Parts: sequence; structure tokens; C-alpha cells
Amino acid sequence: MTWALVIIFIAIVVIMSLNNTGRIPWGNKMRRLNAGSVQKVEWMAPDTVVAQVRAQYLEAINWLHESMLLSWAKQWSVAPNYLSGTHLKRYHNSLLVQREAKGVEFSGVLRADHVVEVRQFSENGAFCLVIDQQSQRRMATYNRKTLERLQTQDLGDGVVVYAMLYDAKDQRWKIGSFVQELPTGWRTRPMIQELSTLPGAIGRDY
Repeated sequence: MTWALVIIFIAIVVIMSLNNTGRIPWGNKMRRLNAGSVQKVEWMAPDTVVAQVRAQYLEAINWLHESMLLSWAKQWSVAPNYLSGTHLKRYHNSLLVQREAKGVEFSGVLRADHVVEVRQFSENGAFCLVIDQQSQRRMATYNRKTLERLQTQDLGDGVVVYAMLYDAKDQRWKIGSFVQELPTGWRTRPMIQELSTLPGAIGRDY
């Protein structure tokens, strides 16, 4: 899948969330990169906005991982501070499934070192992609009642892509959707392999 198709996918997400984004303060400061190349052309926001996206993406990811040990009510109420769009809906649906499940005693907390690249802003600056290169990924399994860590599993390195949406009301960037996981050596390949469907919520791996 080319970057052009990825942009089309995200454009649909943005159109569905325009009521939440409103006016973008840096909309008239967007600049067009690589205008002479169809394959490489993209919009970029000012450096301060890029830094904000990176920082608030990491805040959201850290919250997603650490919130696994919080109460159900806390997870439900705080999630809209970090998530929006389809990602928030999916997260809330997973909580509803967990509430119906009986005897859930364990939770997994994913931790990793992150190198985050911000790319492919929309023309109005309301959304963008983040490419998260994760290393030293490990899944720690905890007993929910005692908070005792039972084991840690090495998951290896990986690269994931998320769409970030700007919420003008809250004046912050939020994770709007999971786009895809990139294959090894993705920078040297002309095509990007897109996941056709998202994996189901399966316990600690969600």
C-alpha cells in the first residue's frame, strides 16, 4: 500500500471527526514538502506542533499501557483525554467485554523504548501519522489484585503507525486510529503492507 492510500484512509477519519477538531491554530502555517514528487509529497506542520504531537502521543501510549492496572471506571473516564474516533470506541468496547468477563485476574503491561517520527499532516493540520519504532519491547504480566509482577516476556522490536487527531476543544492531540504495523526494512521498500483488519481484543495482548 502506498502513502497516497494511507492518506486517503486518514482523510476519511478526519472528515468523520471535523465536529471535534474545529479551527486549527496553525492551519495557515502548513508547508508542502517534496512538491515535485508525486510519491513523496506531503504536508508538514511547524516544528512546535510536531514536537507537541510527539509528546502527546507518548503520553497517550504510556497511559494506555499503565492504565491496564487501573480500575474499570478510571480507564473508562480517563480514556477520552488521550483517545478519540475509532480508537476510543474500540477501547471502550474492550472495557465492556472485560466487565462482562468473570474471574479476570491478570493484566499485561507493555513497555518499550520509542523513537517517534511525525509525518503526513493533512493540509489543514488537523491530523497526521506517527511512526513509532519500538525497541526492547516487553510484556509484564501482573496479578490485578496484588499488583505483583509474575513474569516478563520479550516481544522483540517493531514499528507501528497511528493516526493522530487534534481536538480543538481539549487543545491536544489524541490517538484516532491504529493504521498498520510496518514490516522489517520498510524504509527501503516501495510498497507498505497494510493490515486489512484489526486483531480482536484477546486478553493482555490488546
